[in-house]
Amino acid sequence: MHQIYRTDSRHISWLYLFLGGFLVGVFAMNIWKNLFLQDMELLNAASLSRLRYLEVDGGAFFLYVLKERIGMVFLLCILATTYIGIYAVSFFALWMGAMAGVFLSVASIRYGLKGIALIAAGILPQYLLLVPACVMLMNWCYQLSMALYHPERAADLRYGTKKQYLMRKAAQLLLILGAVMVGSAIESYINPMLLSAFLKIF
Repeated sequence: MHQIYRTDSRHISWLYLFLGGFLVGVFAMNIWKNLFLQDMELLNAASLSRLRYLEVDGGAFFLYVLKERIGMVFLLCILATTYIGIYAVSFFALWMGAMAGVFLSVASIRYGLKGIALIAAGILPQYLLLVPACVMLMNWCYQLSMALYHPERAADLRYGTKKQYLMRKAAQLLLILGAVMVGSAIESYINPMLLSAFLKIF
């Protein structure tokens, strides 16, 4: 029960960081409004018009998306083996919140409530897998960093031998990679069709 409580507290802390990043993103959007709305032309009518009738090469798009997602996974895993691993996880939560704040703010300013629906159409259904995968990845990296640099506070080291611990971590990482791969496939093959259909009635 104590371990569950500690894990939940950690996840709540990451949620606070995500929400804090979200507010930072909203604040940044309002400060540099011209940059996002005019210079970058983010989510403007012209870009949506191109997306509406864009023919997506699912295979090429899948390889691109998978490369980006797997690259992020391995970057966090590598950082987890360093002394800044715990802080890298926290920064990741903050950064993801900031990006969400920027995109949701831009969509809301440009299109009002329809903009929120637009963001939902752009992230579903793949994020139903990618969000849990991100949380699992953050937890994996946090636990590994704690085991390496603060073993006295790493509760999961107390269960089984070192070999069993490494096997558990490997199995967890394979599960995370599997979720990322399936989520990337959905993002590449299914979401473009759903987004295109949504944009035609947007």
